[in-house]
Amino acid sequence: MRREVGMLRTGTSGRRALAGLCLAAALLTGCGPEETARTEGDGPSPRPSTAPASGERTAQTAFDLLRDTDAMRLSMTIRTPDGRSAISVHADRDGNCTGTFDLGPMQRGEIIRVAGENASYVRYTDTAFAEMRAAAARRGPEAAARAEERTARARGKYLKIPTISAALKDQCDLDKALSTVPRNGAGVQQRPVVEQDGERLIPLRGPEGDEGLTMYVAAEGPPYLRSMGGALRGSEISISFDRYGRPVKAAVPPRDAVVDMGPGGEELLGA
Repeated sequence: MRREVGMLRTGTSGRRALAGLCLAAALLTGCGPEETARTEGDGPSPRPSTAPASGERTAQTAFDLLRDTDAMRLSMTIRTPDGRSAISVHADRDGNCTGTFDLGPMQRGEIIRVAGENASYVRYTDTAFAEMRAAAARRGPEAAARAEERTARARGKYLKIPTISAALKDQCDLDKALSTVPRNGAGVQQRPVVEQDGERLIPLRGPEGDEGLTMYVAAEGPPYLRSMGGALRGSEISISFDRYGRPVKAAVPPRDAVVDMGPGGEELLGA
């Protein structure tokens, strides 16, 4: 059951969760060159560098607001031919983080990280535990018995996992998540204002036109990035950004609600 049920390793689930946050930031660069330097050529420039288009100005301001925020919630859903993955994390620059993840069978639950704590707290859902037991049962009675005992011990509890797990640590690293946000909005095109859920939003598209992703920023007040969606590399992406600057309410769970895994404790759910 080691490969199928060892969900707390820095393996598939950790890499997918980490990839989700990193991808969410990296997707922004799909709207235009990340660090495009405007240079003067021999011929006339089609647009003076001192007067960028409205879409470029709006995008650059939105990128600045996103990159400079002290806290925010990022929620993302990715649909591929292989299935659906979702993650929602509210994180700040200090290392506080709370969120949920649903990365497929045996990979569903919630995570808490508290600044100054050298650990992550992960609580799997009953559905995830049932999937772990089913996977173990397919390997035979001995594996099934171990899974039954171990998931029963962990059911409803937060598993305290040392931050030797790089994937879990990076999952809540806001600095890393925002590290690839572009420095300018080169090539971004602004579309007519639309209304979604009662809020007026400005759609922004990259130089590829109607292909790829669309960003939506607030049309009233500061142009905070609200959402992003569309098709990318065969996947359907939906991302929302909110709770800008709001404190992250992350607290260490009560002692009686925690199973301390300790060094090597990732074996708890393994066989």
